[in-house]
Amino acid sequence: MQRSFTYKKILKGIIIAIVFGLYQSLSSIYLLLPPLFGVLFFYFIHSLQKENLPALVLIIVLLLIFEAEKDFLLFSSLVYFTFVYRFVIPRLRVMISCRICLKVLLMILAYPGFILYSIVLNHVLWVEVPTADWHIFYYMFIEFFMVLSL
Repeated sequence: MQRSFTYKKILKGIIIAIVFGLYQSLSSIYLLLPPLFGVLFFYFIHSLQKENLPALVLIIVLLLIFEAEKDFLLFSSLVYFTFVYRFVIPRLRVMISCRICLKVLLMILAYPGFILYSIVLNHVLWVEVPTADWHIFYYMFIEFFMVLSL
């Protein structure tokens, strides 16, 4: 007799979202824990390329948790990721064939690019700009090796 759990992927996504929420709260307390923004960017691009809708919905939920924890504007990272995926990534893929170089550029687009996008939003909508300090370079370095291993 075979047993199968019908909602295994949904349960796994809920558990991932809960663990990510706990991790985000810890990363706000302990600044040496990276917030995994670059990893979410990598998985966002990966799920769009593979056309994996459940993974994309999970990434969107994780981005909303990230934005809520870091006090960013609602859907700002999602709009930024979509803009970069539609207009910047195709041009980079034409110019760069090295996979490691492309992953480095993805980390550069994730953190400093989002801060520049937030500065533009500040000038247009008068919203608060996220603070940028030396931790961003540390986060980019750590998350680059995390993305490199994926």
